[in-house]
Amino acid sequence: MESLSGKRGLVIGIASEKSIAYGCAQACQEEGAELAVTYLNDKALQHVRPLAEGLKVSNDLILPFDVTHEGDLDAVIQKLSDTWGKVDFIIHAMASATKAMTRSRLIDVPLEDFNFAMEVSCHSFLAVAKAAEQLLSGDGVIVTMTYLGGKRVMPHYQFMGPMKAALESCVRYVANELGPQNIRIHAISAGAIPTRAASGIEDLDGLLDVTQTRSPLGRLCTPKDVGALAAFLVSPAAVAMTGSIYYVDGGYNIMG
Repeated sequence: MESLSGKRGLVIGIASEKSIAYGCAQACQEEGAELAVTYLNDKALQHVRPLAEGLKVSNDLILPFDVTHEGDLDAVIQKLSDTWGKVDFIIHAMASATKAMTRSRLIDVPLEDFNFAMEVSCHSFLAVAKAAEQLLSGDGVIVTMTYLGGKRVMPHYQFMGPMKAALESCVRYVANELGPQNIRIHAISAGAIPTRAASGIEDLDGLLDVTQTRSPLGRLCTPKDVGALAAFLVSPAAVAMTGSIYYVDGGYNIMG
């Protein structure tokens, strides 16, 4: 039996077929879920639409969403309310930083750049949770994406580390706040994956090599691996779980 049969979910953050968000969407759709997806802008739409069609997403549920544009999130939530009435889960896979930040020391990052990265990478999670609270109430789930660099210093990741640390803290607090409404909150900490978003990391190839070499399983994880866990977390099988960070990184996180 498909574990998500009859469930409806929103996936935020698909940029290409290599996106973690796409791996999550694939896994959920394969388990029977009906999906809505977002795209950042018209340039992104040409990449997202064919993927969404392959996921059997209705054309009117391929929705524009830029968290920095006032009204976009409200429009997405209103569309889901009008179409479905209730949402069973949301996959939140958003993160961004300015190009200058990727080549800068953390202490040299201007406040404007820092605030932009925090808005997209962390506060967007809070904004989505608040906007969708009523649609999720009763038996809903939100899954967001983090990385080990939020817990320990990782080479060339200093520009995003504080964003992921803040996001992980928000996961715990929001899980506590929304628990009484039976809304469950999770974060998946994926290992290094060569996604478009990760391409901004200096010496990404070196990070990938170290991750694969030092992980106990001797392999990199894939968007499909992350998707398999996401599909489980939004399923009824995870009904007693909330507020934690789950690693999909071949065990790399346990190494000193």
